[in-house]
Amino acid sequence: MRKTVFLLLFAVLIIVTGCTPRESQEATSQNTLQETNQTEQAATEAPAAGTAESSGNDTTGAHQGSVSIGITQIVEHPSLDAIREGVLAALAEAGYVPGKTLAVDYENAQGDRTVATDIAHKFAGKPLDLVIAITTPSAQAVQEAIQDKPIVFAAVSDPLAAGLVEDLNRPGGHITGSSDQTPLDQEIALILKFLPQAQTIGIIYNSGEANAEAQLKQAEQAATAQGIKVIARGISQANEIPLAVDALGSQVDAFLTLNDNLVVSAIDNYLDRANILKKPVFASDPESVDKGAVATYGIDQYKLGVRTGELAVRVLKGEDPGTIPVLIVQDTFLKVNEAAIKGLGLKLSDDLEKEIAAAQANER
Repeated sequence: MRKTVFLLLFAVLIIVTGCTPRESQEATSQNTLQETNQTEQAATEAPAAGTAESSGNDTTGAHQGSVSIGITQIVEHPSLDAIREGVLAALAEAGYVPGKTLAVDYENAQGDRTVATDIAHKFAGKPLDLVIAITTPSAQAVQEAIQDKPIVFAAVSDPLAAGLVEDLNRPGGHITGSSDQTPLDQEIALILKFLPQAQTIGIIYNSGEANAEAQLKQAEQAATAQGIKVIARGISQANEIPLAVDALGSQVDAFLTLNDNLVVSAIDNYLDRANILKKPVFASDPESVDKGAVATYGIDQYKLGVRTGELAVRVLKGEDPGTIPVLIVQDTFLKVNEAAIKGLGLKLSDDLEKEIAAAQANER
């Protein structure tokens, strides 16, 4: 009897241990197959990697059949950004609306000429209807790389010295644009209104940019005509500015910044160092005054961009850019930073206070 019971228990144990793994294995296999099918289905339904993103730095797309333009800018700072915004506003006013009837490929070279050249070659290989180049280095890069597309430049102080055009009235080739030639004689005169006893002005400039070198020569000539000496110091990188300010600080009565993209892109560091030395900084652009420079007879950069955009519209509508005269913008307005004036303890003449009051009334 005992033997019979033992044999029955042993048989049950064999059945239990023999069946359970098999059933578990089958269940596991079914689950694995189900998961595999779900994964394959998800992979089939999902888009291929990268197909949902546009290539490059396109900021706005547009419907098929619209106009396509490229915009290249050497560096981002408020003055240049205002020009770009003005250009796009003028294009939109003419019916070329970004994202609808206008595709815009915007590229920023981050202050690097090599990158500007790479951008120009990229644009050369794209089916663009127009290239807009903001600043001298960017304009030079696209002119060198692009032969079969029209070019409109902006924020180029001296297009002739930069080699961009043959003649301001008839540029030639496939290029035209606008020039923001700062009236440096007015800037020197403005410094003397604030500092009648000033004898020396310090100018830090990008020694590798034709635009900056041309402005420096104009400033030196304007200063000499008004009995002022310019002490200049060239730099090649923005991080050299604090040392340059220190080097000139003991030799000058004030600083003047030109429309120099390298310098203006680092204006905060420039102003910080000059303030430590208690040296006033006068600017060539209104945006630097907003940041702490004392004053300028500046050009409205947004309006400059709008007028440049109007040139671009003419080109898009079929005009030959080589026959469109370069737009020279010299309409200026007085802008001051009252906090900077107070912080430096500058004493103003009655005539200057009246001029400032009138300028502020017009601004309102």
